[in-house]
Amino acid sequence: MSFIHAEFCRKVLDPELYSEKRTPLDSVKYFISEKLPHLGWGQTKEKEVVLDVGCGPGGNTFQLILPLFPQAEKIFAIDLMPNMIEFARIHNNHPLIEYTVADIENRSTVEQWKGQISKLTAIHCIQWLKDKRRGFQNIFALLKPRGEMAFIFVMESPVYASILALESNPKWSKFFKDIDDFVSDDHINKYESSRYKKMLEEIGFDILYFEEDVKSDPFSSDEEYRDFFASICALTSHVPSHLREEFKDDLFQEMLKLCGRDSSGRPVHLANIIEVVARKCPETLNDSKSI
Repeated sequence: MSFIHAEFCRKVLDPELYSEKRTPLDSVKYFISEKLPHLGWGQTKEKEVVLDVGCGPGGNTFQLILPLFPQAEKIFAIDLMPNMIEFARIHNNHPLIEYTVADIENRSTVEQWKGQISKLTAIHCIQWLKDKRRGFQNIFALLKPRGEMAFIFVMESPVYASILALESNPKWSKFFKDIDDFVSDDHINKYESSRYKKMLEEIGFDILYFEEDVKSDPFSSDEEYRDFFASICALTSHVPSHLREEFKDDLFQEMLKLCGRDSSGRPVHLANIIEVVARKCPETLNDSKSI
């Protein structure tokens, strides 16, 4: 969630709660472990330099991205939140992975990798950027000639609708005066995915794969579901501590109304998601809009 101010992030997001879902989401696991190899990722014998943008506590980096690249020379993993990077270094450590505090929207924090990255991933990160074009331009600059990026990007999600519902609920609204709820502008403005396909092509990417679909991700228990989504809700930390569990319960019930349960009774998360794989076009390698 790269655009959030570091001090605010330390207050809002708890890496331990965020990491309670130890197993990656099914949709993420399929995209990285099945779809990307089908598109040639991890199949080369050349040494790859990989960058994972918005790595959070490092679970996906360690469990999915590391195995995808058996020939990796180095995997850099970045996140704006120092507490997430600290957690990743302790709990998802590996000699090939280097965790660093950096912001993909702030060119000064990532320019050390300019033109060096052969593969770049951004899993459930792009939707949080305030200036997505700038983020994509910086990604473009970091990639080597014909380097590729892959990302999963939430366009619309019940978690946003649930946050907006609680934010306007008189029971809770008094705690949320003049704060940013971090609800994605894509959800608010009902943007179409074609907006981003055009944006990427204008920057100089060649779109190799582009899919929009509603993805369903089940959680193993109500508690896991409740704690995970409370951990990514910017409102949670603004609720007084003695009312926080009640707030988490209300958020859970709002989401359950919208998403329901699967045939096994597990709570699920349903979201409209785009998956993209794109390559840096050689004819635009010196694009002046990048870093």
